[in-house]
Amino acid sequence: MHFSSRSGQYCLCGLAAALLIVPTIAIGCGGGAVSSSTTTTITITNPYALAYKSLAWGATVTVSFPASCEITITTTGQPDYTPNAYYLAPASGSDTVVAHTAVTNTALTVISYASMIKPSLQGSTVTLNDCPTKASSTTATNMGAIGYLISGTAMFNPFEMNGTTPAVADNGSYTFTDGTGTMQTAYFLDQCNSHSSGTTWHAHGNPNCVTSQVDTSTGPSHIIGIALDGFPIYGGRDINGNVISVSQLDTCNGITSATPEFPGGAYHYVLPIGVTTKYASINCYSGTVSTATMAEGSKRACNMKMMFAMLKQKQQNSKKTDATMVMPDGKVMRMGAM
Repeated sequence: MHFSSRSGQYCLCGLAAALLIVPTIAIGCGGGAVSSSTTTTITITNPYALAYKSLAWGATVTVSFPASCEITITTTGQPDYTPNAYYLAPASGSDTVVAHTAVTNTALTVISYASMIKPSLQGSTVTLNDCPTKASSTTATNMGAIGYLISGTAMFNPFEMNGTTPAVADNGSYTFTDGTGTMQTAYFLDQCNSHSSGTTWHAHGNPNCVTSQVDTSTGPSHIIGIALDGFPIYGGRDINGNVISVSQLDTCNGITSATPEFPGGAYHYVLPIGVTTKYASINCYSGTVSTATMAEGSKRACNMKMMFAMLKQKQQNSKKTDATMVMPDGKVMRMGAM
C-alpha cells in the first residue's frame, strides 16, 4: 500500500518507530493489499520516511513512497514561489553586456524570467533511499542536482561551472527601468541564492524563499529538502533558533543534533545563513549514494547550450517587439519578448 502526498495513502513497511492497527487488510512490502478478515499489526521503523511524508511539499512537486525505504520525487521544474521578473545570464554573441560577476568576471546580459527562463525549465523524477545510513567515507557532490527541496526546485553544490568558485560569491546585479517605466534589478543569483542552469531552477546556498515557508525568523529550522543520499536538508538554525556556524558542522555541512522533526537527534545537512564560501551548500555526501543517482543529478547541471539558445531566441524576438529598457546612461536597449 503506497503513500502519495496528494491521496493520503501510506506505505507503512519500515517507516517510523510506532505501531498501527490496520483492520481487514494484510500488507506486504513491495506488494499489493489483499482482503483479510484479520487485524494486522505493522511495526514502523523508519523515522526519516515518516518525516518526509509529513513535509509541506509545494504545489510544483509531488512525492510517493513506492516501497519500503524509497521516496519518489516528481517536480515540474518550476519554483512554488514567485521569482524576480528579470535575471542576468552569461552573455553570448551580440548580447548587450550590462554587468560582470564578481570573481570569474563573466559577462552578463538581462533576460526575462516569464518569457525566457520559465519556458525552458524542465521537470524531473528521482527515486531516493529514505532509510539513509552513514558511509565509511564521504563522496564529493556531483555538479547538478545534489538534492531536491520542498519548493519543487533542486539543490546544487556550492560551486559554479568551474567546480571551484562558490556561486554565492560570484554574483552580479544590474538596475534598470523596463519598458513600462518600472525600476527593476536583475541578479545572476537572486536574493534566494537561486537561478537557472538553463533547464533547472536551483539554489547554491540557503534559500530563504524556501525556509520562510516553514520557519520563523528566530525559531528553529525545519526540513526543507532531501539530499541524494537520503539525509534531510535544513536551514541555518538549531533547535533553539540559534544561528549555526560552519565550525559546528562536519566537512559535508552535516551535524547530529535535535531538530523539530527529530527531538532525540538525527544526522542532517545544514545550509548556513550568510555564508559565501564553499560551505554555503553541501560539498560532499556523508551517506551512501549510488553513482547512478549522482549521474542522474548531473543531468541537471548548467547547460550553456540551452542558455545560449535562449539568448539567441531573445535576439530574434527583439526584432518583433517594441519592448525596451532604459540604461542608466540614458540609452534605450530593445529587450525582446519582455
